[in-house]
Amino acid sequence: MPIGPTRVALAMLVLVAIGFTWRYGGRDRWRALVADRFVYGVPWGTLLTVGIVVAFYLFAQGGLRHWGEPLTYPFITWSYLYPTGWLTAGIAHGSPEHLVANMTGTLAFAPIAEYAWGHYPSRRTATNADDTGLLKRPWFRAVVAFPAALLAAAYLTAFFSLGPGLGFSGAVFAIAGFALVTYPLAAVVGVLASSGLQLLYQALTQPVVREAVERGPPTPPEWAGIGFQAHLLGFLVGVLLGIALLQRRSRRPSPTRLVLATALFGLVQSLWLLVFPVAEDVFALYRGAGVVLVLALALGTTVAVAGSDRPLPRVLPIERSTRRRLAGAWLAVLALVALIGTVGLLVSGQPVLFGLGTVLLVAALLALPALPSVVPDRVLSSPLSRRQTAIACLGVLTLLVAVPSIPFGLTVVGDDAVPGAGEVEVEGYAVTYEQNATIGQDSIVDVDGANESETRRDGVVLVNADREISTVTVRSDLLEYAGEGSVDVGGFGWRETIAVERTGWDVTGNETAYAVDLEVDDETTRSFVSDPVRAHATVDGQTFHVVPDDEAFLLRVTEDGTDVGETAIPSANETATVGDLQVSTEEADGIERVIVETDGTEVQIAQQERYAAEEAAEELEELEDR
Repeated sequence: MPIGPTRVALAMLVLVAIGFTWRYGGRDRWRALVADRFVYGVPWGTLLTVGIVVAFYLFAQGGLRHWGEPLTYPFITWSYLYPTGWLTAGIAHGSPEHLVANMTGTLAFAPIAEYAWGHYPSRRTATNADDTGLLKRPWFRAVVAFPAALLAAAYLTAFFSLGPGLGFSGAVFAIAGFALVTYPLAAVVGVLASSGLQLLYQALTQPVVREAVERGPPTPPEWAGIGFQAHLLGFLVGVLLGIALLQRRSRRPSPTRLVLATALFGLVQSLWLLVFPVAEDVFALYRGAGVVLVLALALGTTVAVAGSDRPLPRVLPIERSTRRRLAGAWLAVLALVALIGTVGLLVSGQPVLFGLGTVLLVAALLALPALPSVVPDRVLSSPLSRRQTAIACLGVLTLLVAVPSIPFGLTVVGDDAVPGAGEVEVEGYAVTYEQNATIGQDSIVDVDGANESETRRDGVVLVNADREISTVTVRSDLLEYAGEGSVDVGGFGWRETIAVERTGWDVTGNETAYAVDLEVDDETTRSFVSDPVRAHATVDGQTFHVVPDDEAFLLRVTEDGTDVGETAIPSANETATVGDLQVSTEEADGIERVIVETDGTEVQIAQQERYAAEEAAEELEELEDR
């Protein structure tokens, strides 16, 4: 990264601003405030956690040598049967921008959460018999307990991700949820700090951005790739942990601050994102429902944290003993229905694991209203207070967000899952290009007959049965746009790049005849060839087909359905003959064209395929030269 005047000026001004704030912003007061909660006034747990995540990106993912192209496939939550994936997905990242966004969020919110937790136990908890041992030691709380909690949040949200996931963002939302319920105003400042830190990073790394007007590659909407379910799950977990800490310390923040802070955070940080695929390459964003969810969460969180302890009004004025008997009868009915449902699943031959899980989940949710009446008061008081009801609702919502992801993690990839025959293999990875190939993993659990339906895709397919990976790495339309791509495979301590290149000829009046090559270790494998394409041009009644071959492109000549002959399309400015026809490849303005000539008649059969990405790059180069 060259050091230009803009970067120098920006860095100097940031340092001056920090120095000015430290000199005239009441540093003694702030230092005394943080020193009361942090060892030497430093949020060690936050810094250590950020260091662990960044170190994983630099070393395990190869970001130190390939900053912009980290290794990702070995570290994604492909399946519960691939432990490495769900143990590392929470701290791995897909790009520098992804890493920086999550780390700036961590630096903004984690110090607030760490301050609320504190390196020094409070007088009340320090004398509590339950807090004897390591948790009383400030350094253990700072460099072990707090980082362990953040990493556990990352692990939890990765484990319960709805499909393959990657990134620390679930943990960031958990940290933010914890910070919001403990210090609402400080968390709102954290939102601003996170945005400001990201902008500073972008200004330092890309002080000038130039882009030409272009169509752009065929990619899904940016919001379609955001793990909204992991964000929501992390936020709910953080809120519940924050409520537990506040109750333990008998502290409640202002409800007005809390409801406003939670609503603002959810709206600004896109907690309202609810995205679902509705068809192939079609995604639906339920923005309205998402905003309703955020506002309801803000109200529910506020009641759960600072709501009244008065009991809920009784729907029926009946005695406790009667309520207990009715609750027991209701639980018995639910148990009987669950038993009948289980037997029905066994008799009908339906998928038992998924069906049983659904039955038990529904039964557990229906049993919740009866629990306060049958559980001893020392465990759960009855009747429930308004605040306890709100906490229970948040707990149920957390369960509903987490549990549906389980069937999607119970997936496997068969040993014969590689489509086609033109694959290259690297240490258990198989890469090939295929059209209309069956992609995906077989679920151990048949979710609504999902195992009977096949997902078919076009593009570069990556399969690794040992890691339960089966996915399209480079879509066919993206390869058609760029003409090339790459697939990085590997594991801890090693990495290999497989180059992908598409070459083809745009046939006159028809589609493109093309081939896809894969290159690794200087060895090229032709992975795929398209069907022959006929040109809408004739010469003396003869027709022409461009035929992709395993080694070259051929021009086949036919007359009245009979083959006249064929020849390899010659290189630029060279000729070949087929019967009485002369075939030549002419180059003009950097574009090669195949010409057929006989008796003074010339016909263009095809021209070299051009890629939109190349044209965009040329436009940008012309713009910079002006």
